[in-house]
Amino acid sequence: ERDAMGADEYHPMSHEGTNLSEAGGIGYTVVDSLDTMLIMGLDEEYQRARQWVERRLTFDRDGAFSTFETTIRVLGGLLSAYHLTGHDPLLLDKAIDLTDRILPVFETASGLPLPVVNLAERKGYHATDFPGLVSVAEVGTLQLEFRFLSEITGNPIYGEKVQKVL
Repeated sequence: ERDAMGADEYHPMSHEGTNLSEAGGIGYTVVDSLDTMLIMGLDEEYQRARQWVERRLTFDRDGAFSTFETTIRVLGGLLSAYHLTGHDPLLLDKAIDLTDRILPVFETASGLPLPVVNLAERKGYHATDFPGLVSVAEVGTLQLEFRFLSEITGNPIYGEKVQKVL
């Protein structure tokens, strides 16, 4: 928290945080840890992390983010904390904002999502290291978060998008 609150990754040896995009981070580590703090009863730490989410977390980042990592770590972190808090609306609002920005990655001929998303542009891209390839393992794991979001919002679009992957 002292050295890297809001950074995507924390490096304990150097006591520094780094971001996975040059456009700035989206708090991969802190958001991914929300549910752990709640389960462990770390109430003060959770409140500070939630405050960061409320005041600093923005998805208006013009950079390349992994569809997979963003879904499992950030969307998953928001949704699990939403569930564990008894439905904190802040967390649901952030989850919807993020997912609406991710949805365009599914606008492909096959329905398989593109592996990279620009959250500010709301546009998907092929990975530069393996253009044209999509990891079946990665796209298959998007099911839980998207389907749960459809269930709690009553908006079927999220579940429908990942259904095409199957």
